[in-house]
Amino acid sequence: MIPTSPEDLASHGWARIGTGIPPGDMTALRETAFRDKAAGSRCLLDLPSVRDAAASLKRSLISSDFLPREAVAIQAIAFDKTPETNWKVAWHQDLMFPFARPVTAEGFGLPSIKDDIPYARPPCEVLEELLAVRLHLDDCGEDNGPLRVSPGTHLDGIVPSHEAAGRAAAHGETACLARTGEAILMKPLLLHASSQAVRPGHRRVLHVVYHSGRPMPAEWHRQV
Repeated sequence: MIPTSPEDLASHGWARIGTGIPPGDMTALRETAFRDKAAGSRCLLDLPSVRDAAASLKRSLISSDFLPREAVAIQAIAFDKTPETNWKVAWHQDLMFPFARPVTAEGFGLPSIKDDIPYARPPCEVLEELLAVRLHLDDCGEDNGPLRVSPGTHLDGIVPSHEAAGRAAAHGETACLARTGEAILMKPLLLHASSQAVRPGHRRVLHVVYHSGRPMPAEWHRQV
């Protein structure tokens, strides 16, 4: 049974929902957020089309009780899987997020710079307040490298990378299939992976991360 409710998200770490994003907005995203022959682009919240989509998704998620009203979008990434960019990703958690300036606050670790933007790993209690929303701009079936998740592993806290594959094997895995316009909701602490596509074609996903909006000792790179 596919998880679809806030209660499912809390227990399984993921859910699939319809979004109601208008076709025109989907077209604008395809034309502006994705680059030819590029696997992905980071930090896209300055793009008007992405900001509009993030705001529209937020309204829908608030109305369906997946997000609190004070939630803010703090990251947006565009992924595509094509014959030229047919990548795979091993089991992992999403732990690193962009900030406005280098983070020195207590509990934040692993500072780094990516594309001139400071990144750091927030404390576990902040990571637990994040929600990733993967808006599908193409159908995603078994053949084009869907996201795979290990349900329930988001409740295990931060998992050392060398234990990720074993932990996922112990919990089992599920392929997250979706139709165009649907979204996969995922807690970033959920162990997830992705295989290469058997029949690679466009698998465009706009990945937006929201924070509950509680006060932070460090400023996010962007807040929408």
